[in-house]
Amino acid sequence: MLAIGTSTGGPVALQKVLTEFPANFNLPIILVQHMPAAFTPAFAQRLNSLCKISVKEAEHGERLNPGVAYLAPGGKQMLIESRAGTLTIKIIDDDGEKLTYKPSVDLSFGSVAKALGGDDLGVILTGMGADGREGCRMLKQRGAKIWAQDEQSCVVYGMPQAVTVSGISEESISIDHMGKAILKELNYG
Repeated sequence: MLAIGTSTGGPVALQKVLTEFPANFNLPIILVQHMPAAFTPAFAQRLNSLCKISVKEAEHGERLNPGVAYLAPGGKQMLIESRAGTLTIKIIDDDGEKLTYKPSVDLSFGSVAKALGGDDLGVILTGMGADGREGCRMLKQRGAKIWAQDEQSCVVYGMPQAVTVSGISEESISIDHMGKAILKELNYG
């Protein structure tokens, strides 16, 4: 699985990365973009119209399929669960004060760590704050690779910096090279 978390500057960054992927991309992708609920359906549709892979807003109970990017719905939390070897999406309303971000990269990435172990690549793109650091730490502890966008190409170097400074990220990559680097890592070229 490919898991990507982002915030400020993320829509442009996600578009840049996802439009590089070929139609035969064969892994499921989860996208956690800090964004209000009113905007996530249109954002998913826009990405879907620009990409060779399918992009959609994630729905509760949906099975994860290869070559599909699932965007966490704004204002809610997206968890990944493994049931009898099948990965499914769990969308929960979050009215609590505990988590600042809805959706939260930490929560989604943490659920991926529990469901998949280390068989994934976690990528943190531009964004304010440190959401994603703990989720990436959990993924890395299970054996996943973690990458961050480099400072020079970020709109806000908060989230990638938190992952990099903590020693969790193995690579800092420019947004202009991120798509190709992901494809190379996953044996597409």
